[in-house]
Amino acid sequence: MIKKIFAYGLILCAAQALAQDDLLNMLQQETPAKPTPVYATFKSTRVINLQSNENMKAKHLDFRIQHRFGPIENGAYDLFGLDGAVIRLGFEYGITDRLMVGIGRSTVQKAYDGFVKYQLLQQQKNGMPIGLTLFGSTAINTIEWADPTRNNLFTSRLSYVAQAIVTRKMNDAISLLVSPTMVHYNLVPDKQTPNDVFAIGIGASIRLSRSIRFTAEYIPRLNGRDLPKQPNGDPSYSDAIAFGVDIETGGHVFQLHFTNATGLIEQQFIARNANPIVGSQLRFGFNISRTFSFDKH
Repeated sequence: MIKKIFAYGLILCAAQALAQDDLLNMLQQETPAKPTPVYATFKSTRVINLQSNENMKAKHLDFRIQHRFGPIENGAYDLFGLDGAVIRLGFEYGITDRLMVGIGRSTVQKAYDGFVKYQLLQQQKNGMPIGLTLFGSTAINTIEWADPTRNNLFTSRLSYVAQAIVTRKMNDAISLLVSPTMVHYNLVPDKQTPNDVFAIGIGASIRLSRSIRFTAEYIPRLNGRDLPKQPNGDPSYSDAIAFGVDIETGGHVFQLHFTNATGLIEQQFIARNANPIVGSQLRFGFNISRTFSFDKH
């Protein structure tokens, strides 16, 4: 008798458990998982040269040093490019979690730049499949005019960038980026050189460990590729490439990389990169950023 009661009890418990599972499945089907934001697509506000989708958080200031050595082709004579270094110092501030502004000064052409960056769409799990960030920049070239006796206009020093940054974090290990870009120059050296240069930046980040990522980018130009060559036979301007690693240590992010680009702002490395994609023209460089918080909480 006791065995029968025990068996009936087991059957009733199993039936009740199955009914509960069916009810939970029905509820999950009727109420799908809530979309949740995806964070940390990239380690820094830049992949290497290219802007990423990442912004500084509200009331946070980032001090950034971008350093680029000369080409490695001369070997030990100039310590593999150490003698030909260029640098940019910049500040980036988060007005809101989605809106960031920045300023900087580069030794290349003694250029000053300012930009605005806005995160229009954020990737979501069980929701928005991509992130979309808009970027706009203005730069002024302050180097002395080659012919100061001419009637040189101030507006001739200005150049602009408009960029849409599309990103997707595929999983915890891989993040991808595509950024259609337009660069405009008010003044160009000759009639053959276009005032507007169009390009598509392609970037990727691959996680190697908890604090280290491998990064790479390539920025092919879509026009202005048929300009006369330089006297040494190289193209007037070449596409920019870069690859390296990001190392995160607390409030610092170190980016160590090799690239064929000398310039440190979009106006320079996207449309005015005079260095071909060959090993001897690669330059070692690094970006260092330090974040300061002004949030009292």
